[in-house]
Amino acid sequence: MVHYMIKSIVLFIALATLFVSACSDDYFADGGILPENAGVFEGSTLEYLESHPETFDTLATLIRLCGLENAVNQEGNTFLAPKDYSIHNYFKLLFAEMDAWPASLSDIGADELTEIEQNIRNYIIPDRKIIRSDLKTSYSYVPTYGGGKARFNLVREDYLGNVNMGAQAIMFSLNMAEEGQKEHYQSVRVVVSDLQSANGVIQVLDSDTHIFGFN
Repeated sequence: MVHYMIKSIVLFIALATLFVSACSDDYFADGGILPENAGVFEGSTLEYLESHPETFDTLATLIRLCGLENAVNQEGNTFLAPKDYSIHNYFKLLFAEMDAWPASLSDIGADELTEIEQNIRNYIIPDRKIIRSDLKTSYSYVPTYGGGKARFNLVREDYLGNVNMGAQAIMFSLNMAEEGQKEHYQSVRVVVSDLQSANGVIQVLDSDTHIFGFN
């Protein structure tokens, strides 16, 4: 009986510790607490993407095809990184009316590549490091490298059925309205936040709910 009670107490303490950790502002949205320096990459932003081909191979290749290496790697920039899954879903829309997709990324037509380039430009925030500790639940606005208007804020997520008791996630939104029209924002959640490269900050976007270019 005593042995059973001790096991129950230990289990309760472990669960309580886990719950408190999940509610901490240091809890990252990708499912764990990052230890000190775990989010620091010694190479450039593009080199970070290329070091994770399972997630960013298509993105990294498109950045090079569009000639945006320097823009992505510019000192002090933030890059909102869409995963390849988001890009592949975009391709389904972009090439929907074609009999066959381009044989390789290098075979993408000039018009389509221009559209892709503009989309990538809007994932770049020039001359500003967007990090979670600087954001609030209220909106803040910054221009993108592509001339768009980006919006950032924090949202408190649910945890284990407890409303608003989870981590604070970054929401990245882009104004999709035509010039002269009322602003209309589409949003995506950051799933891995505040990764530091040698030149800037990388925020990884949710691929389950986001199609590249906010399509």
